Amino acid sequence: MLFPINLISLHTNKTKLAEEKHNRRNFIKLAGAGILLGTAFLWEKLVRSQKLLSQIQSITIPFNPNQEFTFHRDVIVANKNNNIVVYSSKCTHLGCTIGHAVNGELVCPCHGSKFDIEGNPLNGPAVRPLKKLAFQLDKNKQQITIDL
Repeated sequence: MLFPINLISLHTNKTKLAEEKHNRRNFIKLAGAGILLGTAFLWEKLVRSQKLLSQIQSITIPFNPNQEFTFHRDVIVANKNNNIVVYSSKCTHLGCTIGHAVNGELVCPCHGSKFDIEGNPLNGPAVRPLKKLAFQLDKNKQQITIDL
C-alpha cells in the first residue's frame, strides 16, 4: 500500500518540476521580448531626437563692437580690431562651458584650459581649438545671428 502512494507523489513531483521549467522558460522568453521591445523603443526615440538636434538652429544676440568678448550661453563672440569670430563656448577637453576671459584669454572653469582670441589652446588639458561657428552680422541693428 505504501508503494503506490510513493509512485503517485514521485509522479506529482516530476510534473511540478516540468511545470516550473515551463514557467521559467516562459518568463525568460517574455523578459527577453520585453527587453528587446524596450530597447527598440528607446533606440527609435534616440534617433528621432538626434535628427531634431542635427537640424541647423540659429540664435540672434546683441552685438557690442566695443567688447573684446561677448558670452551668451552656447557661444562666444570674439572681436579683435573688428575681426569678428564666433566660437562654441564648449571647452574641447570635456565640454565645460567657458564663460569668462582673463587678460584676453578664454578660461575654462573646470580644468583651467586657456584659449587665445583665435580659439587656439594656450595650455591644457585641452589640445584642440574651439569650434568656429558660422554667423551673419547686422551692423545697423547691432545684432549677430549665429548658426548653432
